Amino acid sequence: MRDETERQFREVLEHYDRELLRSAGPADARALREQEFDRQFHERATDIVEPILAKARTLMHDHGLHAETIVTQRRTEADGRIVPSGIAFEFRVLVDAEVRGFPITTPTLSFIADPAANSVLVHENSMLPFLGGHVGVIDHCTLDGLTGEFVEQHLLAVARKVLRGTGVS
Repeated sequence: MRDETERQFREVLEHYDRELLRSAGPADARALREQEFDRQFHERATDIVEPILAKARTLMHDHGLHAETIVTQRRTEADGRIVPSGIAFEFRVLVDAEVRGFPITTPTLSFIADPAANSVLVHENSMLPFLGGHVGVIDHCTLDGLTGEFVEQHLLAVARKVLRGTGVS
């Protein structure tokens, strides 16, 4: 699709969304805003985050290490629990303790959509057996703040923490 056609098509869709919001009740309007936020999040995750994670995965593979990118769509579980939209980079590396039979951990860097707060949460799990680490939210940004530089900064910081315990760094 040509850029101009795509721009005009987006304008038509945005107009449709605005009209739909006007006719919706408060609960419906909130749900529609959350859907739109998730759509925009996945667009940015596909265009910005995923290529960076793919390059990091390739670089790790070149050094005999494994990683995976996991994309999650927002959904409601049978028990009513909401699983938010997100994209995660899982480091599939083993530390010495795990090679010797201790429980395996999967260090992860995740970017999670939080439509209620109109932001993207950055979650780190760099916990490694006998080495420690961190588990929890380490940063947040707006959708516009989810830039390549922002993603690379956090990916590099978590990679330094995770790979120090594998004997590679």
